[in-house]
Amino acid sequence: MNKKRLSLNLIGQLTSFACNMGISFFLTPYIVARLGTETYGFVGLANNVTSYITLFTIAITGMLSRYITVEYSKKNYEEASGYLSTAVITQLILAVVLLIPMMLFAGKVDTIFNVSEGIVSDVRFLWVLVFLSFLIGLPFGGFSSASFAKNRLEIQAIIDIASHAARALILVVAFCFFTPHVWYIGFANLLSHLITIIFNFISKQKFLPEVKVSRRHYNFKYIYKLVVVGIWNSLNRLQQILYTGLDLMITNLFINGTEMGILSIAKTVPTHISTLIGTVSRTFDPTMTISYGKGDMKDFLYQTKFAMKFSGFLCAVPILGFTAFGTTFYRLWMPSLSDAEVMKVQILAVLTLFPQVFSVYIYPLYTVNTVTTKLKIPVLVSIGIGIVNIITVFILLKTTNLGVYAVAGVSSTLWILRIFLFVPIYAAWSLNVKKTTFYPTLFRGTLNVAVIGGTYAIIAHFVKASSWGTFLALCGISGVIGYILCFSIMFNKEEKARALSTVKTKFLKKGKKI
Repeated sequence: MNKKRLSLNLIGQLTSFACNMGISFFLTPYIVARLGTETYGFVGLANNVTSYITLFTIAITGMLSRYITVEYSKKNYEEASGYLSTAVITQLILAVVLLIPMMLFAGKVDTIFNVSEGIVSDVRFLWVLVFLSFLIGLPFGGFSSASFAKNRLEIQAIIDIASHAARALILVVAFCFFTPHVWYIGFANLLSHLITIIFNFISKQKFLPEVKVSRRHYNFKYIYKLVVVGIWNSLNRLQQILYTGLDLMITNLFINGTEMGILSIAKTVPTHISTLIGTVSRTFDPTMTISYGKGDMKDFLYQTKFAMKFSGFLCAVPILGFTAFGTTFYRLWMPSLSDAEVMKVQILAVLTLFPQVFSVYIYPLYTVNTVTTKLKIPVLVSIGIGIVNIITVFILLKTTNLGVYAVAGVSSTLWILRIFLFVPIYAAWSLNVKKTTFYPTLFRGTLNVAVIGGTYAIIAHFVKASSWGTFLALCGISGVIGYILCFSIMFNKEEKARALSTVKTKFLKKGKKI
């Protein structure tokens, strides 16, 4: 594995993530203070509704990068062109078909959901812009396959950073110089999507000039190949929706808009942490895909295990830190919330985050399912659990006073069971290796969670922070302690030496495989 390439990919992805999170960090409390928790909740709900539509579109795009990468690595440029052209044209047709119904839906949002009278116009316009942003980006998502196929994820990260910076600039100008409106967020997203599209096209032209987009390459056989496997990505997205994608909608329809806003605030940091996990894990996706495509199973297995450990090493500490010090963070971050609201937000955030502290160790195993195209069984299992989640939540809402806690808590419990009892076993089976192959890493990660989590609980009990300065100092010291413990627990002697070598060279020298 090329250390320099891994470094560039990882640093680029993390920088992009930091930019996006920074925007959210400064913008969210401002919106909540100026516009209210309910208004903020409709931003998340609009994004959730667009994710429902991807149930249909991801069947075509979900495996596109995989097919283009495999064909390009074999120098089958005509086949790669066929996949890209067919995906782009088909998605363009879908965008045109979806335009009118989505605009009508946005116009009727107040008749479908519980929207306070004073914010109806703002919410309608927000949803129109969010939907337009989604539809415009739909046909051009395939162009991002260029950076994946060339294992140049840092290029995609640079594009994302430019997009985030443009969005931040638009939002700062809009909220500082004009009367605050929530639809500014939709407008900023629309323009940032246009920037992403333009630069993704330039990237495709530069890195994959052999792969063409034209009607000549359009062929239904590529739709068939993409959909036959991609349909399982659609069903996988369905299970994600059944787990957590309906929580804001259920809260709005069965409780109220204010509670939806509280839940949306609580999901903000966990959502970014989930993105961090995916960002770190995806760094290994291109090399894993290329390795699997070349039939190098030994290297593929090693990379998978290394990705599990590396993801856990990098991501577990911030998750456990937020769990321990989250109440202090929310008091400082959301001064407009009451103490009772802060406590509710923290409890909901922990319920949402808890599965992620274990997901960090098995997230790369989802890539195993993708590259082996063995998606059927995990998707069906997950959909079954997702249906159980929805039924259980409805029962608890009707028979108990748990309210929004039931919405967040049930899905987390079921997700943890899935992590330990299914994901590692199925990944091993799909690779035809021992069923226990990935459990040692997962168990080592569980020990890591117990040790660091216990340490942070003790620190949080004895040390209190009342300002951003003391809080950041507390986080910095705790982070150092956490990473030292994590480094000691997660890596064996040989891996520690390699990790230290990687740090000393700052990932910038080419060397042997890690």
